[in-house]
Amino acid sequence: MGEHLESLCIRVPKVYDWVKREVTQNRSFIPDQIDFPGSIDPICATYGPTAEVQAVLTDEEGNPIDLSDDDAINSVIEFAPFGKRRTRKIVLPDGEFVKLQEVRLSISGFYRVKLTNVTNFCNTTGVPPCALSDDTYTWSTVQTFYLCAPEGTYPVVHLDNFDGIGNVLCSDDNEFEGVDLELFICLSVQMERDVKIEVEGSYCYPRPEILDKLGCGPVYNPPTCDDIFPGRHHHHHCHDHDHDDYHGGEYEFE
Repeated sequence: MGEHLESLCIRVPKVYDWVKREVTQNRSFIPDQIDFPGSIDPICATYGPTAEVQAVLTDEEGNPIDLSDDDAINSVIEFAPFGKRRTRKIVLPDGEFVKLQEVRLSISGFYRVKLTNVTNFCNTTGVPPCALSDDTYTWSTVQTFYLCAPEGTYPVVHLDNFDGIGNVLCSDDNEFEGVDLELFICLSVQMERDVKIEVEGSYCYPRPEILDKLGCGPVYNPPTCDDIFPGRHHHHHCHDHDHDDYHGGEYEFE
């Protein structure tokens, strides 16, 4: 029989609107703007124009991180003229008009540039045959969204994807001339507000903890070889046996 349900008042973030947007950015680095570990110098001789160039998402200190980490996005700043969002009348694809709020956001984070020798592979920590740039760079974008964002709601931004591809630029005499990089950023933007709602449910309780009890276990004695040891007991005297038949003890073996 199920547990008795009762009315519960809980506080949860309500999502008023939710959109996703892909942003692309191009970034070029000249030799004075980007450095790699001295062990791979000269870059063009070590990697060459066929090297794979990628962007690795990091925190402010340059440590590689996952998209789901709290510091995957460093900051989200909203620009609102006179502290209030403007309301705009938007035409939907079906021709219907709807009033939405203009939400202008500055979103930023950090990354490092990774070079990989195309004949080998490496991980995000920069273990050879790949190398991470010495410096950490900032990615930032200012985007305007039209959302259901009434007064009292706030933007919540997550990264759904962050990637980058590019090329190492080398001269005809194999001199390093820089790096071209294109960033692909997928932003997930929600407008939320904490609300209190009433639901029907029952209180939950912790389950019994499952412990792996090793214990000492039973005492185990290996089986003996009774046929040969200790064998059958017989008393013998030296004069009763020839030398070849005497085994030197009181045990007789079959």
